[in-house]
Formats: sequence, C-alpha cells, structure tokens
Amino acid sequence: MLQSQILMTPKGRYRSALESHLRETRDHARRLELRMAALGKGRDPLQSIVGFAESTVGQVLALGKAPLDLIRGSGGEEKVLKNAKDTCATEAWEIATYTALERLARAAGDAETAELAMSIRGEEERMYDRVLREIPGLTDAVMRADVKGNGSYVLNRDRGG
Repeated sequence: MLQSQILMTPKGRYRSALESHLRETRDHARRLELRMAALGKGRDPLQSIVGFAESTVGQVLALGKAPLDLIRGSGGEEKVLKNAKDTCATEAWEIATYTALERLARAAGDAETAELAMSIRGEEERMYDRVLREIPGLTDAVMRADVKGNGSYVLNRDRGG
C-alpha cells in the first residue's frame, strides 16, 4: 500500500513521510524475522516458499491497487487525501496488533519480544500522528482544487522520484 501511495503522492513533506515509513516497515519485517529465528521459529523450506508467495501476492495486490487509487476521487488532491485516511486506518490496525503482541509476549514471559513489539508500536504511533497532522493541509488542497478550481496536483509532473 505504501509503495502505491508513494507513486501517487507529490514530492514534499507527506511523500517523504511515506518513503521513510516504507523503510521503517521493511526494517520491522527484518527485526521480526530475526526475533522469530531466535525463538526457534525460523522458516523451513516450505515456510520460505509460503512466505515468498505471500510477499509476492502482497506486492501484486499493492501494485494492482495503484490503478484503482488513480480513479478514486475527483482529482489528485482528493486521491492523496483518501490515501492518507487509508494510511491512518492501517496505522491504527498496526498499533493495535503490536499492542496485543506486546501484551501476549509479556504474559508469556518473553521480555525481548515484548520490547520489540513496543519499539515497533512506537514507530507506528509516530507515523499515525504524522499522517494525522497532514490531513488538514491535504483537506485544504482538496478545497482549493475542487471548490475554488485552483488545483495544483498533476500526476505525471509530481510523481517523479
């Protein structure tokens, strides 16, 4: 989802936030894999194949979502705002997931996994807050474009990267 949103978001503060969070998300996956391996939950060959298939399907779905994102809303500004709202929902889900993981790990006596979940949750909370702070400006851009006829978003020009 982040990859498709980055492709559609004009250069600037919000796009930088998305790019930064994509790097964080990849790091989260790496850290979780390391922790699973330390717990003896490493992947056997079958799990590796399933994991690769899941990753590939996820990438295809994200790329497949990009064309749908392009037709959402009346203009580029509205598309970016709708994507930001989607990101808020996703971040809230991730925060809840890491909250549950931390609690389960603590209940199981696994302080290291609990600390990892708490650390990742903190990064998700910061991203949620960052995106939420962008919503007013993105909303103002929709107002300027759709109500006042002063759109500034041109997909082909602003997508670069």
